Amino acid sequence: MPETLEQQAQVVQWVMFANATLGTGIFAEATRDRETPKLLKPLNEIFEKQPFLMGDEFGVADAAVGAILNYIPMMLKLDLSADPAVLDYMKRISERPAFKKAIGGG
Repeated sequence: MPETLEQQAQVVQWVMFANATLGTGIFAEATRDRETPKLLKPLNEIFEKQPFLMGDEFGVADAAVGAILNYIPMMLKLDLSADPAVLDYMKRISERPAFKKAIGGG
């Protein structure tokens, strides 16, 4: 976990976002078309500036958000080409040895 309380709070917010907002927004069929662009555009803007949610290093927030995002191609056929930085982020996450081990690809 990050050292400061502010950074720790940001990590908790990202984990909550992944589980309560991102996952339901993308995987709930009734809201998917409306919510997915709203959810991915701000993430794309973040990843245009930095490789991970909290900066230059992978962390807990990335494990949560990255897992949800990488479930998309496994479960849905969504075109994410409008958010290329998100696609690059998903690739960075999926290439990590721990991800491959957990998902079964390595």
